[in-house]
Amino acid sequence: MTEKLIKGLEKLQLNFSEEQITKLEGYINEVLEFNKTYNLMKAENADELAVNHILDSLVAVPHLKELISDLSVKTGKTVLNLADIGSGGGCPGIPLSIAFPEQDFTLVERMEKRCVFLETVISKLNLKNVKVLCKAADAVEPESFDLEVFRAFHPFDKKIIKLLFNMLKKGGYLAAYKAREEKILAEMNEINFIVKDYRRIKMTVPFLEDHERNLVVIKK
Repeated sequence: MTEKLIKGLEKLQLNFSEEQITKLEGYINEVLEFNKTYNLMKAENADELAVNHILDSLVAVPHLKELISDLSVKTGKTVLNLADIGSGGGCPGIPLSIAFPEQDFTLVERMEKRCVFLETVISKLNLKNVKVLCKAADAVEPESFDLEVFRAFHPFDKKIIKLLFNMLKKGGYLAAYKAREEKILAEMNEINFIVKDYRRIKMTVPFLEDHERNLVVIKK
């Protein structure tokens, strides 16, 4: 059992079931195994992976819960289409799909080797609410998703925001995991003629308290 994962979930006040914790640990094991031959995620061991990738993904859960609740009220749907854009090794999409088992998740990833890994994880962990879309983001059907998350996809610029908006339903939300405030301000300044308003939510990742972490929320 990954000690830092358990302690981190407690610090985030996430009351996960035994089944959810087992799935997160199974995911950690799969990443570490895959990392031996293919550098999927930067992590030397289970604790580092748990902190830098899993807890870093799950820190946004309370804020995403609010967005999901808001969208459910507006759309009248209890099950929404959520997407992790440029999913890579599956963060934040897979941890979030475990946190929100009642929602549908699509992992959008263009690299075939990563897609194979994601499919393997979904199958092994029996994640019935997750599917992989193995294609470039610009090949995704317009207005496919209610909520899009991404963690290390791309800085905001004119091309990227248009691409993200194209995949997003009207009234939907983008939730981007970002680091320093000054970098966020520079990026948002770059797209201020498209995005008139956004929210920056400060987040603290357990065991990474000295690292600045923010969630940038944009409504279409």
